[in-house]
Amino acid sequence: MALTIDQIEKFLGQNIKDEYGRVIGKIVTAFTNVAGEVESIEVALNEYEIERVHAERLKLTPDGLVVIPEWKVRALDVENKLDRVRRRIRAVEELYSKGMIPGHAYEEIKRRLEEQFRVIKDDVRKVKDELRKRIGELEDKIIRIEKDMANLMVLYMSNEVGEASYKLAIDYLRTSKMRNADEKKDIEKHLELIAKLESEVSEPKIRRVEEKTSEEVSSAPIQVQIVET
Repeated sequence: MALTIDQIEKFLGQNIKDEYGRVIGKIVTAFTNVAGEVESIEVALNEYEIERVHAERLKLTPDGLVVIPEWKVRALDVENKLDRVRRRIRAVEELYSKGMIPGHAYEEIKRRLEEQFRVIKDDVRKVKDELRKRIGELEDKIIRIEKDMANLMVLYMSNEVGEASYKLAIDYLRTSKMRNADEKKDIEKHLELIAKLESEVSEPKIRRVEEKTSEEVSSAPIQVQIVET
């Protein structure tokens, strides 16, 4: 369901976070259609940079309006397509195996599903590449944060940084590391789900249980009944 200007008006001028609790920036305006539905918002990342966030990346939660990562929007779309094809393949296989649909209908539906799956597989490949790239970026960020934490600890232990300043800075770095790690775990979860769905989508290979091929019929042993006289 589309968000409306009435739902997000109170968030204008406030900070907006992503799903992992990281502050992205401040909402400065919203673009809507004539029905009042939000099409996008503008987020000031700082005093000189503004980013447009489309409505598909916005989610209203009990804690406020949050931004969904671009990779997750694409991952969810691919997961939905794979799941839909998987369920349709299972349905047509079951219907055909029970003799509820004729062979010509089964073959036509199977052909269309195979074509759809080939198209989806290209999207799957691109999304998986995008997710793996993002994991690499997050791993680099985590390593950098760990180096910053180590450097800060050295400054603190050598009495070059006071305790109050140290605690503020180290808490910020720890939180940042945790939230980046949370996103990394989320991506790994979606990669696993996509791989699972993709493996479950297979070409329908079914045959009516009561049907036998001519080869099976010819190779079956001939039963001879001997009648004693």
